[in-house]
Amino acid sequence: MALDINWIAFVVVALIYFAIHFFWYFPFAFGNLWLKLVGKESEPKSKIIRDTIIMIPTSFITVLFIEIMMDLTGMNDIVSALLLSCMLWLGFVATIAINQNNFNDRGIKLFLLEYGFYLIGFIISGAILAVWI
Repeated sequence: MALDINWIAFVVVALIYFAIHFFWYFPFAFGNLWLKLVGKESEPKSKIIRDTIIMIPTSFITVLFIEIMMDLTGMNDIVSALLLSCMLWLGFVATIAINQNNFNDRGIKLFLLEYGFYLIGFIISGAILAVWI
């Protein structure tokens, strides 16, 4: 079975996914709230740079797997892509995140802030891929 991947769409959507993730933690978005919820006043620039570099390949991998799952399941129309995106988030991200969040006593606000991004990112990625493919 050959995968039918639109590489241009994949790269563009991965860059959009990365940009959303990158700006999610800016002070004007949720950065200050996140710092407050984790009990910090700031993050060192070196950590921000390292974390940003790590986000690049992980963004590409995430979007690639969303596109692969869309191709394998045939869920390529907008409604199906949105459903699949939500199912992938619920089945893989949310379940792991709930366990981590509970074991670390981090609270619902921090859970929603840290893992809500992934739901939004998955939905936007799936929607754009469905329209583009």
